[in-house]
Amino acid sequence: MTRIMAIVSQKGGVGKTSLVQNLGAELAAQGQLTLLVDLDPQSNLTTGWGIDPYEDRLTTYDALTEPKQSAKTVLELRPNLYLIPANLDLAGAELAFINAIDRNTKLRKALTPIAHHFDVILIDGPPSLGFFTVNALAAANEILIPLQVHPYAYKALDQLMGIVDQVAEINPSLSLSGIVMTMYDQRNSLTSAIEDAARQRFPDLVFDTVVPINVRIAEATLDGISVGEYEPSSSGAKAYKAVAAEVISNGTT
Repeated sequence: MTRIMAIVSQKGGVGKTSLVQNLGAELAAQGQLTLLVDLDPQSNLTTGWGIDPYEDRLTTYDALTEPKQSAKTVLELRPNLYLIPANLDLAGAELAFINAIDRNTKLRKALTPIAHHFDVILIDGPPSLGFFTVNALAAANEILIPLQVHPYAYKALDQLMGIVDQVAEINPSLSLSGIVMTMYDQRNSLTSAIEDAARQRFPDLVFDTVVPINVRIAEATLDGISVGEYEPSSSGAKAYKAVAAEVISNGTT
């Protein structure tokens, strides 16, 4: 069965889109046929791959409005790696579907015709707990949470967990597969305390690997490539490679 992972956070600036981009690249490099879905009207995942969101092409919005077109929205990025891009048109989806009975399962229906072609699908939504995040959770069978090693981000976990519980009513097969600590800064005196608290609270969920603050990650995004392509010896590239290995390992147990 295809693993459909919603990478969600209600807080911006936690490294969520970087996680989707670079985890996807590493999963593909490790032999997983991988589809990335940009479900954010800001289109950061799309532009992070050097793609102009305003070029004339089908996008996530088209897949949501007409699921039969889903296959036509898929772009090949690299061997084993594909993307459904987004642009600002997606911002109109919430209003367009406001009275739709199936408004919370639009993405699930969009992915149904194509999901079987892939080993893993990673969904990147906006940093909020609204329409897009609910659709991501309703379409997924797994959740992966990026946790910035910061007090505010840690405290916000409870609110996110509450949304996950609510979505279970429309998607009972959804499970929390892990928490990845991001933007890890060993120089910050609070880092180890927050890490310890997270590992004690979620001992079976927090990944062994932490993603450090690493300027090479941002530089790679500006170049429209993954950090593994940009500088494979960097701490960021090594971390995402290790996260991908953990994701693959978790899926085989």
